[in-house]
Amino acid sequence: MKFSKSRFHIEYGPISLFERVSFIMKDVTELKMNSNHFKARLQERNINAKVINELKQFNINEWKVVTAEVRNDKGKFINSTWEKVIDGVRYWVTIGFNDTIETIVIKNSSGKDKCITSGELYDYVSKVNKELMKT
Repeated sequence: MKFSKSRFHIEYGPISLFERVSFIMKDVTELKMNSNHFKARLQERNINAKVINELKQFNINEWKVVTAEVRNDKGKFINSTWEKVIDGVRYWVTIGFNDTIETIVIKNSSGKDKCITSGELYDYVSKVNKELMKT
């Protein structure tokens, strides 16, 4: 299924989106590592066993959410990206549907480019996620 999506950064909000991401992810302790894209990135980026073990025991209190992507038509998040520094290296892990890791990157930039910071879509996503948090 094709749909358009947009990315939001924790520094720009909307707050309700990131509250929703944290609410949904708060009880996740195990991530699935079976996506082909993720497996390819592990090899391509030479990700070591220590990092993989950190992912096996995922805890949002040890990782920092940095971005979330939403479906433009629904305003709900479809994946979230989390950051953790391990042995001085900054890793970003994107987690999608069914707690599956989509990709892992060694991050050297802020990740703020291409993020929505205001406007109609921003307001829509804020409203949708505020309503979701009420239920």
